[in-house]
Amino acid sequence: MLSQAHQQIKQLLQTAYQRNQITTINVHNITYTGTVDFISPATVYLGLAAGRSREIPLTQISQVKLHQFQFWWYLYDSTAQ
Repeated sequence: MLSQAHQQIKQLLQTAYQRNQITTINVHNITYTGTVDFISPATVYLGLAAGRSREIPLTQISQVKLHQFQFWWYLYDSTAQ
């Protein structure tokens, strides 16, 4: 069973998935930025690059940030600052 904090994290990730938003996740002091490819009851799959996802257990996530005004293709735009 997920704690209340992890339930809130899961809800944020579900929102990111539905809106196809860029998401930043902190896991053990490592930051990953990408889009949520899939979310299961205990795991999120974060797309980091074309064709590459990282499987992250929800219980290991300490922070989530949704980038409200950036679309996923921003990650692949070489001219982005």
